[in-house]
Amino acid sequence: MNTTYEISSSPQQMNIFVFNTTGRTVCANTITEWQIFFRALLITGFLLIFIIGTCSNFTVILLALRPTSSCTVNTINKYILSLSVADLLYIFGSMFFTITNYGGRGWIFGDIGCRLILTLDFLTMHVSVYILSVMSVERYVAVVHPMRSYRYRSPSCARRLNLTVWIFSFLLVVPSLIGMKQVTQPSPSGITQKTCIWTLGGRKGVHVFMNFMFVTSFLIPSIIMFVVYSLLLNHFLRTVSPVRKSSKDVKRSKKRVAKIIFIIVIIYWICYLPFWIYQMLILHVDFDFDPKNIMGLLTLVLSYLNSCLNPFLYTLFPKSFNLWKGLCTRYHTTTSKSRQGS
Repeated sequence: MNTTYEISSSPQQMNIFVFNTTGRTVCANTITEWQIFFRALLITGFLLIFIIGTCSNFTVILLALRPTSSCTVNTINKYILSLSVADLLYIFGSMFFTITNYGGRGWIFGDIGCRLILTLDFLTMHVSVYILSVMSVERYVAVVHPMRSYRYRSPSCARRLNLTVWIFSFLLVVPSLIGMKQVTQPSPSGITQKTCIWTLGGRKGVHVFMNFMFVTSFLIPSIIMFVVYSLLLNHFLRTVSPVRKSSKDVKRSKKRVAKIIFIIVIIYWICYLPFWIYQMLILHVDFDFDPKNIMGLLTLVLSYLNSCLNPFLYTLFPKSFNLWKGLCTRYHTTTSKSRQGS
């Protein structure tokens, strides 16, 4: 029995991992109108994500590089800058996979391109989500423990944390530099094509690597953000301003903060939870993958869509960003006055 363990060219598609234990190719031999429609739909979606994501993240990078007199805001800008760079590179990767999967010529970027592009894609996916996790922790300590955590929220500390995230994320994805490889295989029509696949450890190797990616790039950061934002939300709901307990402004601010926190967490889960559920189903459940499955296409687009939404959530919506700055300033002022009065 001819057994192959294939990964298509994108680590973002878990249609990516195809276990072909019979030597047959999963794709259909003929392209139907249904396939043509969804191929066009997917390419259009990727194109929109590429344009919007590139413009929005590039704009955020320019805004984050502007000098500011506020140490707190400058620290936040360091994280936003790193996040936008990661999201921008992540979105660029989608074009390589779109060209490969829907250009009809297979993998055209060589063996080195196979290793580097796939590794960069995994790397930026990790960096993006761990920067979001660091930002959530930073906001929590800035609001709940403003004075005690002040020295840990300096721009220099933010730079060190950003560097740590990039190095840590790179170490997590080093296996892809070793395991990914360009190979030559026959296409459904009998024409030989090159493809970028995982070759280390066979089927078991694929399972180990992808389960590892699931835990490190989704499960762990999801738990971190869920716990931190839950604690922060609980803090806002319990805390009452010592100056104006019945202030409508305070109530309105708390409601807006709760809404922002809810949106951040929900959008992240909407973008990545369906994607990883679909990936784990293909990895662990024995069923024939249909390349024109609308759910597979939708989860793929959603996984990249999050990198387009991050700039709007954190910077391009001035009200939400100014609210975070105002809350940090308010808590700094309140705590300082409390200490002076004691």
